[in-house]
Amino acid sequence: MALLNQTDFDGLGKVSNKRVKDEARAQAFALLLEALTAVFGDEGVSVVGNAVVAVSVGSRTVADGTVPEVSAEIKVTVKEFETHSTASGKEVLAYDRYEEAEAYEAEKTEKEREAEERAKKKAQKIEADKRARAKARAEKEAKKKEGETAPE
Repeated sequence: MALLNQTDFDGLGKVSNKRVKDEARAQAFALLLEALTAVFGDEGVSVVGNAVVAVSVGSRTVADGTVPEVSAEIKVTVKEFETHSTASGKEVLAYDRYEEAEAYEAEKTEKEREAEERAKKKAQKIEADKRARAKARAEKEAKKKEGETAPE
């Protein structure tokens, strides 16, 4: 199944993977810049580095009364598409966005589960503390009453 807006980089001819990555970065950056400009306008988008764009997503009044922009910075990074070894012998694996998305979802689910577990333990501790305080208060009241009714 062909995806929309896909480039067949074999059309570049016999070139290095670095050249393919450079071309992919340039194309992705141009597309990103065009899309962001369509949404935020020319004034809301700035190129701030090589394949890096900053976007004004809003503003906020701060403590000193000024109203600075709230900006987001987006960097285009082309991932490795072929597993290879570096000159130092380190193996670099090809990037698989489907695996990465799956790993992210699994990590997010685990963090949500852990947060729920922490919240449950916290609620249990709060309840146990309330019971302990109520018991201590009741014991203190009982001792106070016992002292009032003790014969002199």
